[in-house]
Amino acid sequence: MKTVLLLIRKDFLRFKADTAAIVLTFIVPIILILIFGNIFGGGGGSRGKINVIFVNESESKIAKTIEAKLDSSDNIRPVKYYIDDKPREKVYYNEERAKSAVEAGIFRAALVFPTDFISDTSSSLNIKFYYDPSNEIEISLIQGSVQKLVMSEVPALLPYLFRKQINKQIGKAEAGNFQSRLTGLIGKFFDVNPDSISLLSDSEDAVLNTSVNKADNPISNLIKFDSVQLVGKEVANPGVTRIVGGWAIMFLLFSLTGAAMSLFEEKTEGTLKRLLCMPVQRSQILWSKYIWSMSLGVVQLSVMFIFAWLVFDVDIFANFLNLAIVIISSAAAAVSFGMIITSFAKSLNQANGISTLLILVISALGGSWFPVSLLPDWMQVISKGTITYWSVEAFLQVLWRGANFSTIAPHVMVLLSTAFIANFYSLLRFRKGKVF
Repeated sequence: MKTVLLLIRKDFLRFKADTAAIVLTFIVPIILILIFGNIFGGGGGSRGKINVIFVNESESKIAKTIEAKLDSSDNIRPVKYYIDDKPREKVYYNEERAKSAVEAGIFRAALVFPTDFISDTSSSLNIKFYYDPSNEIEISLIQGSVQKLVMSEVPALLPYLFRKQINKQIGKAEAGNFQSRLTGLIGKFFDVNPDSISLLSDSEDAVLNTSVNKADNPISNLIKFDSVQLVGKEVANPGVTRIVGGWAIMFLLFSLTGAAMSLFEEKTEGTLKRLLCMPVQRSQILWSKYIWSMSLGVVQLSVMFIFAWLVFDVDIFANFLNLAIVIISSAAAAVSFGMIITSFAKSLNQANGISTLLILVISALGGSWFPVSLLPDWMQVISKGTITYWSVEAFLQVLWRGANFSTIAPHVMVLLSTAFIANFYSLLRFRKGKVF
């Protein structure tokens, strides 16, 4: 038994010395659990709010009450105005401004309560919903959140809207008699006071002051969304078009990080030592590795998008020049990511462990797996510091919206700036002999 314990101790010491194994065994799962736990509300976490333009043109008290509830919603952040650059004044959105903002990609959706939010002829709430379905999950969450809010916070809407229809069909006098007979029957068979039953109120004040059992509230079909898709109607395969950029950049990071870290393999094989004995500068070795890796990255992304075009009919040619710019910028940033890890890691195992951890984390945070809007607000801020976020958003702009260069210019600048800074620092470390 003593021998077995000594062998176990040997394995423990080997595991303790293996940084990559420790990272993959403990750190990667913990960080991913943290991210997914916050998305699904575990551990006290909460999902981030979705920014939605909100316009209320109705004078209805119910509309104003629902607006107040939206203001305190856990899922939606209503945006009612923007700051005009020149006069620096608040400009409140109207319906046309809201549509323009969605079309321009500033917001993905706009909720409009029109003047006929509650009309004499309607038995439902009329809501105009303008949207860009580039993020389908967001759109579903917005609609579901509004429906849930109305069902839970204004539960007496059903009898109110019923009364409006009855008044229209048989007149107010007959509607009153109908309610009297109905409440009488309910009182008789359920042993309650008929005067305490208000099934068919025709007063907005009564609706807002009525309390009913929320669990039994059947008004899920009372919200009429007049939905208008403003962007992406011509996209042939919306589902694949949404996700192809995210998965492409994640696999690009894995392959290009591996290509950059091949310097460790060359060191083990003795190739690097022989190169350093020749009239070859350290910077030349690094530049050759960088150019090779970047070329590989451009080819890899091109193959992925061509495959998506051939198999899933993703249109990559309608905006091909801008797509090519984003491909080159993303490849440059991805190689620099591998180079910076290589410049700090002390061994191939350590580099593999660190790179796997970082790639999985920035893929989850940057939108490769799911929309960034599902993350808590503080994680959404962090996500903007990842190259995956800027690549995924740029690919979505190009493929979904057919964006011109001025639209993707900020994304390209962030990716190329990241590449320049990371590569410059790696080159300094390599020249000073701090690497190998």
